[in-house]
Amino acid sequence: MTAGAPALRPGPATPWPDLRPRVWAPRAATVDVVVLGPGGAAERRPLRLLGADRPGWWSADHELAPGTDYGFSVDGGPVVPDPAAAWLPRGVHGPSRVLDPRFAWSDAAWEPPALETGVLLHVDVATFTPAGTLDAAAAHLPAIAATGVQGVELAPLAAHDPDTGPAAGVRLFAVHEPYGGPDALRRFVDAAHGVGLAVVLGLPHRWAVEPALGLEAFGPYAGPGGPPARINLSGTGSRGPRDVLLADAARWFVQFHVDGLMLDVEALSDGAGPPLLSELAEQAAAASAELGRRLALLVDGPGRSDRLTTAVAAALAAGRAGAPVDVGGLRVLARTVTPLTRLPLVGDRTARRAYPATPRAASLVVGDLTRLPGATRSVPWPATAPLAHDEDERASLLAFAVLAGTPLVLDDDHLPVGGAGTPGGRLVAWCTRLLALRRAVTAQMGSPVDVQVHGTALVVRRGDAALVLATRAAPAAVSLGDALPGGAGAWELVAAWSPATRRDDDVVTVPGRCTAVLRAAG
Repeated sequence: MTAGAPALRPGPATPWPDLRPRVWAPRAATVDVVVLGPGGAAERRPLRLLGADRPGWWSADHELAPGTDYGFSVDGGPVVPDPAAAWLPRGVHGPSRVLDPRFAWSDAAWEPPALETGVLLHVDVATFTPAGTLDAAAAHLPAIAATGVQGVELAPLAAHDPDTGPAAGVRLFAVHEPYGGPDALRRFVDAAHGVGLAVVLGLPHRWAVEPALGLEAFGPYAGPGGPPARINLSGTGSRGPRDVLLADAARWFVQFHVDGLMLDVEALSDGAGPPLLSELAEQAAAASAELGRRLALLVDGPGRSDRLTTAVAAALAAGRAGAPVDVGGLRVLARTVTPLTRLPLVGDRTARRAYPATPRAASLVVGDLTRLPGATRSVPWPATAPLAHDEDERASLLAFAVLAGTPLVLDDDHLPVGGAGTPGGRLVAWCTRLLALRRAVTAQMGSPVDVQVHGTALVVRRGDAALVLATRAAPAAVSLGDALPGGAGAWELVAAWSPATRRDDDVVTVPGRCTAVLRAAG
């Protein structure tokens, strides 16, 4: 561990080995681990309380061998799964199985990219490939890396009952067995790092304490309110659920090598201090120092670049109707794509709290990560953004979102790389070109965004990059001398969605509802 770095929170929040069962059960008089043998044989072994400094925590004195099936019995009751089991091969209500902590990782030299201006591809394992598994999705990682994105954002993988869906309850610690289970996730992460991609994992906290999971047998995991059931973060005994959530976050970082976690902020909001989000940031800082690599906690949108692309989508919709573009509204929204000079801890709500995290922790947390309008969402998110009308409009929204420069999540509708989406090689090539141009844009994120309307064309410029969008079905011609500083000689056409885009001296002509990209010459 680096000298002076914060230590992983001691006690239950530290990612304990799967080999030694441990559970928070503050209401129990006795807790047994029930080891299940062949032919249905069951051996009960009593757990002991860890001590007054860890109230409500029980632990076994001896380790279980990898591959052992087991469960817990509270006060002599029925055998129930371990709430923190990493492996549930027979489903969320079946016995837990001890996961072998050993894995042949090949990513010792891996250095995650910075995600403050990164672009991720959202991957929903269940739908990304016909097989619906992590191993099948991993086969497409080289193609994903070739586009220039910095990583993949995995939709939540938490184990759930396939018949009732995740909303009926998820086991946060366990990887859904139909996706391939925990070893498949380790293989996926190792393969992603091998081709230069970071892995961000979505965590479905809002469904973590549903009644169907039976957590009330152990203690007050759930608080008042619902549905969905609320995690007990501020009521009596809330220290236990908080420590469980901290342990869950730490395990993904330490044992599964993920680079970031997408937090379900609404489910983690609480009325007590210090905020759990601040504690999670401290935990990530400690894990980062211990592992010697950068880790991130991310927040789902809506944020900044999605607001601009929503406005652009509205401009295209107005163009289809023959209405004028609301340039005033666009100018106001354009200001939102300039990032804050100091990122809040996790969104504005937490930034206003009286319990800030340390600078080390705050530096690990990216503000709102945003999504294209209509993008697949890993957790419920207001579906107010208009959808693209067709592929031309989808390509235009893609250009504005990518070149806005703010942290962004794409989906396989906008970047259809090898998944189950409709064929879209042209969109992939377009996005690849935009991502290459984005590198220069992110270096000028402090520059203001200028928005103008020239006839039926929308012209947006930041620093040395500019976009020209024809808002109506007819082509739009723009005089560069009128629209951009320095005149026509100061700008070059570097990318265009339509091959019919042309430049004649001072004038750039863009086909209807298409976008062209210009860059300052020299």
